Amino acid sequence: MTQPAKNNPVLLAGVFVLVVAFVLGIGQLSRPRLVTGHPLAGSRPATPPSTEPTTPIRPRAVYRLADHPFLVKPASLAQNTCALPPFGVSDQQLAAYYAAGVDCLDAAWGPLLTATNLPFEKPSLDASPELKDGPCGAAPESDHAVAYYCGRNRTIYMPTARLRDNGGGDAPATHLATLSHEYGHHVQALTGLLRAADLKITDAGEKTPAGLEMSRRIELQANCFAGMFLASAAGRGSVPTSLARQAQDDFQYAIEEEPENNAHGSATNQAQWATAGFKANSTTACNTFSATPQQVA
Repeated sequence: MTQPAKNNPVLLAGVFVLVVAFVLGIGQLSRPRLVTGHPLAGSRPATPPSTEPTTPIRPRAVYRLADHPFLVKPASLAQNTCALPPFGVSDQQLAAYYAAGVDCLDAAWGPLLTATNLPFEKPSLDASPELKDGPCGAAPESDHAVAYYCGRNRTIYMPTARLRDNGGGDAPATHLATLSHEYGHHVQALTGLLRAADLKITDAGEKTPAGLEMSRRIELQANCFAGMFLASAAGRGSVPTSLARQAQDDFQYAIEEEPENNAHGSATNQAQWATAGFKANSTTACNTFSATPQQVA
């Protein structure tokens, strides 16, 4: 019987071909199958929403006048309860009355400014007996102002001796009206209205007709803001309705200025703007920058 020859070249070549074919076949089975076309929306899990906190828009002052958002979109002060101490005319009693009044004004205006995405910070109060010079320059003479507001250091100056002797005397309504007016300037500073108006005055010249008119628009708006506050506090806490109305009416007794120095407006217009704020309790009622020249004369 004849046995197959060992290491037959033909046989070895055939076996090698079969092994190679088998290995290549296994390799083809292990490769991923390519898929043509576009991926479907549900082909992968949806990305979960970001849990990172979003940064709120930072409150900013707006340097505009007649079209200021604060004046074209109505906003009102909520009812507010003041806790004023008993009124007295000593320096200490007046200083305490003013300090409590500022606290109540803060409580009234702070939420409104915050709700309209405008910045809010409490003003400083200087209730020294005598009016001091400050960052805004020399203190005004007593025949020009009994109190004033300085936007550079955000301070309300309420000199107790001057207010007692040349201002409100023993009438709490007059002191409350004056404080509310000066705080109105603080609201203007926070919103950007005061800066925008000051730039107009600087461009025109402080004593020019245009500069004086812009000054009157600032002052009369502060009266209107004062009226808004008095309306929000009337009949609650230590501000009975009679006191609030007396303070609102007090603006009609403003001293008339000569035309060449008329920076505050006539007594009639001062009373009208305070009344407008008191009756409407709305920022849109205080847009002195869109008023006619006669309304701010």
